[in-house]
Amino acid sequence: MRRKFLAPAAAGALAAVCWFVLPATPGADAPKTEPIPHGQDQMPGPALSPADAMKKMTLPEGFSVELVASEPDVVNPVAMTFDERGRLWITESLEYPRASAGPGKDRIKILEDTHGDGKFDKITVFADGLNIPSGLALGYGGVWVANSPDILFLQDTKGTGKADKKEVVVTGFGRYDTHELPNSLTWGPDGWLYGWNGVFNPAHVVQNGKTFDFTCALFRIHPRTHEFQLFAEGTSNPWGLAWNGEGDAFCEACVIDHLWHIAEGAYYIRQGGPYPPFTWPMESIVKHHHQTAA
Repeated sequence: MRRKFLAPAAAGALAAVCWFVLPATPGADAPKTEPIPHGQDQMPGPALSPADAMKKMTLPEGFSVELVASEPDVVNPVAMTFDERGRLWITESLEYPRASAGPGKDRIKILEDTHGDGKFDKITVFADGLNIPSGLALGYGGVWVANSPDILFLQDTKGTGKADKKEVVVTGFGRYDTHELPNSLTWGPDGWLYGWNGVFNPAHVVQNGKTFDFTCALFRIHPRTHEFQLFAEGTSNPWGLAWNGEGDAFCEACVIDHLWHIAEGAYYIRQGGPYPPFTWPMESIVKHHHQTAA
């Protein structure tokens, strides 16, 4: 390393500019290498175009892949659903993993295929100013959004395609771990709106004189009265909720076992944290792990 030094001039002489060579700092000029991501044995491959990414997919026999939307039309998608018109509603998060609550840069988009060619060509921003919107459901004349600490109900009352009315339905969800936020808003066969919360994201919901302190749990909200209930507790960081024809609920979770049959009032094995007294936790319905994620 060279350092510039201005030598003081003697009387009647010009000042001199000198260079001094300093010892090199060990490793200072060594090329920087990115660390291998957690849980992987090698670096991921380079970013691919949508077309190139599809070429690398391995599909079961009889299946094919079609591109319907890609960047920049869709950026950092988190949750999605379809409406009765075949439009795709999607939440985007630029704020993740921000822990603080309050307005953000995230948004909800509506993607529409106006030409009937299988590609979404019309993009509308239905709502913005959100902060990691991690769940989305349509119904009762509006859009239900998990936007911790709140569950919101957004409406387009003027027919402009954009939300102009916002209501906080339930509040009190945490943001301690922002990849375990309330998520997977899904209508149940009983007409209630269901959603998940993760094991390391404590929630404190107070409603009508009742207090709900919980972490990993399946909750539900009545769409008309907005009554809040806990349906079942346990698992780890659950994302995804599906119902079969008999009304049984199933979910996925990570780190521990991955597939769970959820019964009302049940308590399941959890990734961490204490169990309530006299609890006999139920197990998952699989005996295998798929890497370390669901």
